[in-house]
Amino acid sequence: MGKLGIFLKKVLKFLFYAMPVIFLFLIIYIFCLRVTKNRVYQTQKDIVYFVNKVKANYENMKYKDFNADYVSYSEFFPMDVKIKQTENGNEMYSRFGGKMIFLESPRSIEERRNYLFIKREEKMFKARYDGLGAYIVVFTELRRDECIDLASVNWKALVPNFMGIEASYISHREPYNGVENLNYYLLEDNPGEDYKSADNGEIYRQPMTKWQAMTACDCLRQNCTVALKFY
Repeated sequence: MGKLGIFLKKVLKFLFYAMPVIFLFLIIYIFCLRVTKNRVYQTQKDIVYFVNKVKANYENMKYKDFNADYVSYSEFFPMDVKIKQTENGNEMYSRFGGKMIFLESPRSIEERRNYLFIKREEKMFKARYDGLGAYIVVFTELRRDECIDLASVNWKALVPNFMGIEASYISHREPYNGVENLNYYLLEDNPGEDYKSADNGEIYRQPMTKWQAMTACDCLRQNCTVALKFY
């Protein structure tokens, strides 16, 4: 048997043993893709349900004490969304397993200016703060594929009062990533504003393209975040 024959025999032997393993990994990969797609789909339904519930309960469109504890007690999410009781109130978890964070947020430049002004002193803040005109939902502890798929959803088509999105990653070097840009620099009357912050997350007023989501969701393991802003 020539050298070519020996080489082909080794290749065939390798494939004989490797193919079942490759096939198993392929099945697992396809299964994981389907699970992620289903979780993204369920999350879309959750957000539509949530936004409609919020709209029905906030007639003056001013959001105050808008946190997971309040959202859970108000039943703004479907009953099968996981809620965990803690000493500091209820925590809520997304379909992906990570904690969901809820924040009130400035809607306009004037709101941001007033909010940052009164926030300087605790007494003044307690006396004068009456809420803000927008709110944010943050999905934490996402894998990269989950972040990309969630960030690529056309949220504007699903929820007309969608303001914008931020996708990012959290790390020890960059613990401030995730929501600051969306919170303070994506407002209804500041398109094109030049801003600087410690947050390196990417914000968009329109739904992200797949490529934009892939660039923003540059994380390892489960340290990606996606934040959505609504008014």
